[in-house]
Formats: sequence, structure tokens, C-alpha cells
Amino acid sequence: MAVDTATPKDKRHVSKKCPECYEYVPLEAKRCPSCKVRLGAVNEHGMAERLTNWRAYIICIALWLFLAFYVKWAFF
Repeated sequence: MAVDTATPKDKRHVSKKCPECYEYVPLEAKRCPSCKVRLGAVNEHGMAERLTNWRAYIICIALWLFLAFYVKWAFF
């Protein structure tokens, strides 16, 4: 009979590493205290997952659309 020696993902690490500044932070931290980057869950290597900044994508798309409408209005 085989015994499962794998530990749960949360129990393997006592801290996680920020992907931006490589500072160790507690597992339950949502932001890095030194660089203020939003952090996600820890992966199998002990690094924190970098969360997608959807607000920045929406602002970028809105600005590109504004530029396209301005160019159309100003030059055509």
C-alpha cells in the first residue's frame, strides 16, 4: 500500500517571495511591504503569483480609442 507523502500546497512553504523585488513576505500578505505590488497565491517554487492589473489594461485601451477618435476627428 502506497502512502501519499505529498503535503498540501499551503503547508509546503512558510513564506512567499515577491516576484518584483524578491523580498520574503508572509503567506497571507496581499501586498509586498517594500514595493507595494499586489501578490497572489504561492506557486510550487515559493514565488508569489503576480496578479493581472486589469485597471491598467482598461485605461490603455481607452486611451488608444481616444487617440484613434481624435486622429479621425482632426485629420479626416
